[in-house]
Amino acid sequence: MPGPTQTDPTLEEEPSNADLDGFGDDLKEGTQLLGGQYTILGFLNSGGFGITYLAKDSLERTVVIKECFPNALCRRSTSIVRARSRKHQVDFRSFVSSFVEEARSLARLVHPNIVGVHQVFEDNDTAYMAIDYINGKDLHDVLESTDQAFTPDEIVEMLKKMLSAVEFIHQAGILHRDISPDNILIDTTGNPVLIDFGAASEQGAQATRVLTGRRVVKDGYSPQEFYLTGAEQSPSSDLYALGATFYHVITGKAPPESQRRLALVAEGSPDPYEPLDGRFPGYPPGFLASIDKAVRVLSKDRIATAADWLEVIRKGEAGELDPVAEPASAPGARPQTQGAVASNMGYIIGAGTVFVVAAAFGLWSMTR
Repeated sequence: MPGPTQTDPTLEEEPSNADLDGFGDDLKEGTQLLGGQYTILGFLNSGGFGITYLAKDSLERTVVIKECFPNALCRRSTSIVRARSRKHQVDFRSFVSSFVEEARSLARLVHPNIVGVHQVFEDNDTAYMAIDYINGKDLHDVLESTDQAFTPDEIVEMLKKMLSAVEFIHQAGILHRDISPDNILIDTTGNPVLIDFGAASEQGAQATRVLTGRRVVKDGYSPQEFYLTGAEQSPSSDLYALGATFYHVITGKAPPESQRRLALVAEGSPDPYEPLDGRFPGYPPGFLASIDKAVRVLSKDRIATAADWLEVIRKGEAGELDPVAEPASAPGARPQTQGAVASNMGYIIGAGTVFVVAAAFGLWSMTR
């Protein structure tokens, strides 16, 4: 497949990021899938929804295999994946069906900044995706390895590419729902590639137990609506996560957790978010302000679409007046008027209540 997604034709040296020891639930090295079409080389990663492996295909190319393995619902018996109990059977089979359906949707996405899905298949009573192997490191690891990973020009270009990818999936009717530094790979040419669509869903999908079970929240990156079961999610939800990711790229840390921000606004305290605009030189006019707007607490106050965001950046680079550039709030200042808070008080209080209850019981997120 053309573009940044690369396959390694040589298998004499195993790629260094494969863990050949793995964990108890993973498939072991040498396990064959789909009648020998794929052979597992080693364990890569695992989360609440699945296990990822390094593998080779029948043409000796390195690929990544993602196995549908919602560990709260299933267990492994030899190679076969089974529901944990009879009461989990229906939810597990629904989860597998949903995995296959979403994987087929993703397989139709061909974009230079989106990981390619080669094949979707079922084996071992569960489902799998064969995905491009990207030769590179995830953005989280890059940021952890140095204080100044990218120049302002590189950050602008990287965000433009990610916005192009996000707009592409949104136009296809898909929300990623898990954009964060660890789900953006930087290949050996410096090109960013969006990966891990395990939490993805079709826009407007009805809230089901399966979809709720696939909900991922990551403190600092997830918008406040991701914490609320049944809350409406939209393209601006992905844009919040993308903005938070690039806030981290620029400042070296993620912004304050969105539920905490929402709760403080609800009680009349200042939003602890510290705006980027005016603090960092070297960026086009309106660029930093656009990130600040993308990570507003309430979705109605954010940039609505990736296309709108790209247009803001284009106008800034062209020296035209930026329509979203607004005077930046001083650090710690209240970003909303009393009228704006009052008009959303019912929504904010409801969300703030969930925040307080969640904090009391320690149920902040579904960790992966």
